[in-house]
Amino acid sequence: MNAINETVKKIRKKGIEKFCSPKRRDGHGGDAVSFKEKDYLAGNTVDAGVIILKTRGCWWGRTSGCTMCGYIYDSSKEKRQEDIINAFDTSLEGLEGIEYLKIFNSGSFFDPGEMSTDTVKAIFQKAYGIKSIRRVQVESRPEFLKQDILEDVVRSIDKELEIGIGIETTSDYIREHCINKGFNLRDVKDAIKVLKNLNIKVKAYLLIKPLFLTEKEAIEDAIKSGIEVYGLGADRISFNPVNVQRGTLVEYLWKRREYRPPWLWSVVEVLKEVSSRVDVPVLSHPTAAGKIRGPHNCGECDNQVYRSIKEFSVTQDAEFLIDLDCRCRRKWKKILELEQLL
Repeated sequence: MNAINETVKKIRKKGIEKFCSPKRRDGHGGDAVSFKEKDYLAGNTVDAGVIILKTRGCWWGRTSGCTMCGYIYDSSKEKRQEDIINAFDTSLEGLEGIEYLKIFNSGSFFDPGEMSTDTVKAIFQKAYGIKSIRRVQVESRPEFLKQDILEDVVRSIDKELEIGIGIETTSDYIREHCINKGFNLRDVKDAIKVLKNLNIKVKAYLLIKPLFLTEKEAIEDAIKSGIEVYGLGADRISFNPVNVQRGTLVEYLWKRREYRPPWLWSVVEVLKEVSSRVDVPVLSHPTAAGKIRGPHNCGECDNQVYRSIKEFSVTQDAEFLIDLDCRCRRKWKKILELEQLL
């Protein structure tokens, strides 16, 4: 057991005691959240729907967890499977006309501890029964992506299924010692092989600026990882710049001024470089962009740069990333140089 895992476990234990008491456990947003947004699908900008279901949450997050993830504190106590299905039904009602449905449960969609096989099948049946929906996306850790389980679940699906995996980086060293992810690249490769055998699309989530990396190292790792996951078979690459979530090691170090979320300039650099070198959609939807806990620049240009990142992500038009500038961009460049000397 490495030292970073032991540290995260201690922080997680305190966080669960603080944020998941019986009085507070279900105090964040009811049984589900849903909204519409734009996304990129099959060469076009389309209307997408997002549904965030409350389940008992990620098993790894309850046991130890990733250094940057605090979603476990928004999970629910043990829920009846019928309540999850009912929450999905209610959320789906407000998403008319969407072509791409993204379902999140802040854990693993195929973890039977969160959702039973019958619940998964019921949700797919309802989602794929909507004529306008062309693709459904869910997420899972690789250990739950097994051939027999997925074969049984997807047997009746006649439209596209996409499964996102939080790979974060292709460096096992960074994944273990900076992120504490709890699996390695071999696990990811095995899962991707299973998905490809079943004609399931692979969405790779990659992190920008895990703990303990300089800004330049973070950019280099994200670019390298983006190119390498493309080589592994990713059909879509989504970059997640770190944001500071409560009850995490990231927050602990951020409060001590030992961590800064990535610059939005770094996100732009990663998107420009990776999109020019792979032949699949490359996107980013930064959480808390422009805020002190999220990826940010100087404050003056944040909204403009964030909008450009969003427009690029839903159109794949690199023109949105060109000619962006601000006085702080020179400061960002200088930081990339100076960090390497310290």
